[in-house]
Parts: sequence; C-alpha cells; structure tokens
Amino acid sequence: MSSVLLPFALAATLLHSAASHPEAEERRRVCMSPAETRENVAAHKLRDPMALLREAAHQTRSEPLGTRLCRWNERFVYEMSLLRRDGKVLRVFLDASSGESLTARDK
Repeated sequence: MSSVLLPFALAATLLHSAASHPEAEERRRVCMSPAETRENVAAHKLRDPMALLREAAHQTRSEPLGTRLCRWNERFVYEMSLLRRDGKVLRVFLDASSGESLTARDK
C-alpha cells in the first residue's frame, strides 16, 4: 500500500471500529446537563460558556443559539450553535479550558 493511501486506510479502519463498537464512541464523547456544566466549570476552572458563546457569535457575525459542555476523551469542549444571517446553523467547538477553537483533528 502506498504511503499516500495509508492515512485513508487507517481512517477507514478507525471508522469501521467505531461503527462496530458504538459503546467505544460513547465513552469518547459525553455531554453534560446544565447542572453538571455548572459543577464542572467551577471544579475545573473552565472558561465561562456564555462569555465564549457571545464572543463566538460576535466573531462570526451570527446569533447565539446555545452551548453545551462535553468531554471528549480527557478534554472538556464547548459545542456551540450559532445562527448565521443566511439562516444556516454554524457549529463551533472550543476548548473549555483555554477558549481556543478546535479543528476536526483535535476532536
């Protein structure tokens, strides 16, 4: 197998593994209730979710819809939904500790 195709083969293997073991995917990503979010923000000194949501809305020129705190593996992540002016919903993922934007490979 050529080295160019190796990353694609590995990704396909990982996707197949996650599909055949849905409980493994659930362990990787767990989202919190509002009460659990408040507890984790205080306990782990996470950034204020509402302040980050307002900041993300301002930067993307959109309306804030909502946010939730999730744990991806060992990382706290805010999953934010924003409504763009064209009517499309934008999903933004921020590291809850630093407020930095996350890309697909960070997940």
